[in-house]
Amino acid sequence: MPVSSADPNAFLAVGMQSALGTPQTTAGKLRYAKYLSGTDVQPALEIVDLREGGDGLDEGFSYKKQQKAVGQIVLNARPELLGQLLSLVPGGATWDGATVVGVHTFHTGHASFPWATLFVQHPGSTLPQMLTDVRFTGFTIEGGPGDPWKLTMPFVAIQHGASFAALVPTYIAEDPLLFQNSPTYVLDGTADSDVTGFKITQGLGVEELQSQAVSLDEIVVQNRTTDVEVTRRYEDATLWKKINMGAGVTPTTSVATGSFRGGVAYGAGAGLRQIDVYANLLSYRGLTLAELNPDGVTVQETISGKALKGATHAFFAIVKNGHASAYAA
Repeated sequence: MPVSSADPNAFLAVGMQSALGTPQTTAGKLRYAKYLSGTDVQPALEIVDLREGGDGLDEGFSYKKQQKAVGQIVLNARPELLGQLLSLVPGGATWDGATVVGVHTFHTGHASFPWATLFVQHPGSTLPQMLTDVRFTGFTIEGGPGDPWKLTMPFVAIQHGASFAALVPTYIAEDPLLFQNSPTYVLDGTADSDVTGFKITQGLGVEELQSQAVSLDEIVVQNRTTDVEVTRRYEDATLWKKINMGAGVTPTTSVATGSFRGGVAYGAGAGLRQIDVYANLLSYRGLTLAELNPDGVTVQETISGKALKGATHAFFAIVKNGHASAYAA
């Protein structure tokens, strides 16, 4: 009998582990994601085929060299789950102690990344999958006109099984944060109403370690890169000249720098929900303009840069939500 990908019994839950090899199975520590298309979980099998003397033109033996699970979570940015996922990457989660609206900061000024557990039921209730020792390997947070901010987080899981004790999904009733919810978009220190979109992508350079088992032993984070892209309506040549020509009209040896901040919020008092993301030192990589179009369209410009560590962290985010306690295992 066919099974729909939209089966109401399908769900995805994520929880933070206290350590490698310690799955998170406490129901109250799990958060259920209202996921989007693009969310995926797949086993990744590395199979080696041998062709040896006596096999003629064919391969005569196969063996499994490695098995892990890979995938990504894609969702609209809702305040509670946003905090749960950002506590994993970029991590560095701190809580200000407030008991009405929790204020949480996540930043890149550290080199420690929590492990996670995922419970995935899909298709429908026919295949329950439990992934443990999950390493999220980065994130993309982005926004555009009229839409919710969106978060995408790829992952690699060391342990992957096809069963778990029954769970009953509970979804926190929150609206997504929209691009136009009391927006604040600041480019190079100045509020910019011409900003029409942004994308911040952080990638962790990981090393997968394997020794005496078909599964991995560890996934070690060795480095980190944060790229920033901002789109805006073109108004004049000032920013184009700054980024591409050192503020002049001919190329220079200098690399232009700047900054970006984006923030949206809704509600007030105990119902305040908000996110602000910061890249306080951008090394600009270029500004490109939309192509010439004889039909006539508004010219957009795309600004690209890399977030560097300066006087503050290369990247940090502040989330205000109803989670009035620290994010922990």
